[in-house]
Amino acid sequence: MQINSNQKTINKYEIPIAPYLKDLSSVAMYLDEMNFQLLTQIEPYKNNNIWTAVSLHGFGACPSDIFKPGFTKNKIIVDTKLQWTTLRNQSVMKPLCEIVFNLPCDFERIRIMKLLSGKALKKHTDNIDNDIKNKKVVRLHIPIRTSNDVIFTLYNNEEDKVGEEINLKTGHYYYLDVTKPHSVRNKSSVDRYHLVVDCFVNDELKALLHNFTP
Repeated sequence: MQINSNQKTINKYEIPIAPYLKDLSSVAMYLDEMNFQLLTQIEPYKNNNIWTAVSLHGFGACPSDIFKPGFTKNKIIVDTKLQWTTLRNQSVMKPLCEIVFNLPCDFERIRIMKLLSGKALKKHTDNIDNDIKNKKVVRLHIPIRTSNDVIFTLYNNEEDKVGEEINLKTGHYYYLDVTKPHSVRNKSSVDRYHLVVDCFVNDELKALLHNFTP
């Protein structure tokens, strides 16, 4: 793991790990051709086709195994053993593995989340996942393809109607407290991809996130 010591390049949500600055366009183009799994069990996004994911690491060997035991509210059968999916074996995924292995922790789910061009996610929290809610697991975001026209808005609470608008950079590591309400707008002409890494909290990770008190 290489620490990013240039604090001037870090916004308050960026983790001080040196960003991955190599070109990720080949990864994004590969993802453009993949079939993504609907996040169908989460309201208000049931069957709307705009919020989808594939798994790099999770409870199953298939990239469509994005769900978690006890988490789904449908009839999908979920394995109970954490494992890498077959997606890891694709050579085009090597950059994502390099990004992930820069993190000093064990992993729960690692997913690639897709938000379609021109679409938006309404204000919500990720507290449907109790491990996220209880901070046993923290969720980190590393954009694979994004733009200045993709806006992540983080709110202090449900009553906050304005929030703080945040732009995230490709290849940079971010901790955004998704136990708080947040929304996303993709006003760009391309689909947005984030590598979303669910990390089991340990002392080394806590040291990196000391400004965030996860």
